This record gives sequence, structure tokens and C-alpha cells, in this order.
Amino acid sequence: MLTWNYPEIPAGFSCHNHTSWSDGSGTLEEICRKGKDMGLKVLGISDHWVKPPFPGTDADSWSMDLSRTGEYVAALQKLKAELEDENFKLLIGLEVDVFPENIGEVIVELQKFPLDYMIGSVHYSGTFAIDYSPESWKDLSEKEMDDHCNVYYDKLEVAAARSEFAFIGHLDLPKKFGFIDNKKYFRRAVKVLDILKESGGAIELNTAGFYKECTEQYPALEILQQAYKRQIPVIINADAHCPEHLMRGFDQARRLLQQAGYK
Repeated sequence: MLTWNYPEIPAGFSCHNHTSWSDGSGTLEEICRKGKDMGLKVLGISDHWVKPPFPGTDADSWSMDLSRTGEYVAALQKLKAELEDENFKLLIGLEVDVFPENIGEVIVELQKFPLDYMIGSVHYSGTFAIDYSPESWKDLSEKEMDDHCNVYYDKLEVAAARSEFAFIGHLDLPKKFGFIDNKKYFRRAVKVLDILKESGGAIELNTAGFYKECTEQYPALEILQQAYKRQIPVIINADAHCPEHLMRGFDQARRLLQQAGYK
């Protein structure tokens, strides 16, 4: 399993990455070989696994085919056998979308597979896609935006309470397109951290936000500082969707974590 100790930042890890099995552009083999060539010590593949408990989402367009989960795992096991050595470890993971209505069943289903870790993430408020496009946000009223953000954090609290997740993905994702005043939901984010402290969970510093409209990592520095105060482990991840981005923004991320208090 994917584990590490507070307050040290895992070095040479990149464990939130997507391939053409979900919404990434590189094959499993391409991204795994690239990670080894880049000198990563630990590479984790975590394609999207989304099982909405209701119709109306666009999940089929960006989630992996759930019926092929065993095939996905087997392909990664083959690459592990081929590529792993004393300097490189390949981990088999999934980024699991959390829906309170079925998360228990989903975890039981996924525990049948020899996964190294699962990421707990939220991408939907009902059928509304939190991070699909700025166009989906721009015509919303302030109340509608607030409603979606509160649903997001309600679901993230559910994710944080599940000890099966190695870490929580992109904690303050609703800010992505620049429409949300992140400070308004600071207390919601801190509540998620309090739950993680109780459950023994962790978070990531996701560098993908540097390159989005929000121009800021997920989560904000103020949230990272609160995570440090609660002794919550953190891992730097690129949320890469192509092999070239596996370590994108990592130097800047390390400086931010040190600013927050991590070693």
C-alpha cells in the first residue's frame, strides 16, 4: 500500500496519473517507461473509476470502462514485472469518484482486485461536473455556485472518513475555473482535514492547478498550513494526463510545502 510519514515530503513519487484507459493521452506502457526514464522512484497509475448511482452524468466519456478493471490491473502487473528494479517501483491505483449513495459497495467491489492504493475524489454535484469546463459555471447564480460547492465538500467529508483511500484528490477543486472565492469555503476544507486526522488519511498537493484558470495548486497554501498543524501527510502529484507531465511543477510544489511547514 501507499504510505508515508508526516512531516516528510515523499521524494521521487508521482502517484496521481492518467492514461488512455481513462482521459489521458498516453498508453500504460508509454507513461510507465517515461516515469522510469525520468528517474522517479515510485510511479503510481490511477485512472478514473466512476460509477454514478444515478443516470445523467457524462462519466462514460472520461472514466475507464469498469468492466475492464481486471484487464487494467493485469496489464499493470505485467509492466511491474518487466520494469521494476531496485530503483523503480510501479504502483497500481485508481482514482475513485465518491458518491455517498454507493461508496460502500464500490469499495467492496474494488477490494477484489490487487490494487496498491485508491484515491478518493469528487467530480460531481449531482449530475453537474465540477471541473468539466468554465462554460458550465459562468451562467450559474451565486446561490447555484454555493450549492454545488457545499455538495462538493459534503461528499469530500464522506471520502475523508473512508480509511481505504490513500489520500484525497485535489481538495479544493471547485476553484479551478476562477469563479469561486476559495476563502468562503476555508472552514469546509478544514473540516475535511479534521476528518482525515481522525481516519488516518492524507492529502495531495496537486500541481495541475498551476496551469488552470485558478493558477494555484490544489489545495491553497492556507489549507496546506492547516494540514501541517494537524500532522496530515501530503504527497506531491502532477495529476498528469500525458507522460511529459509526470513531474510538472514539482520544484514549486516543494517550496510551497516547505513554506507550509513540511520538511
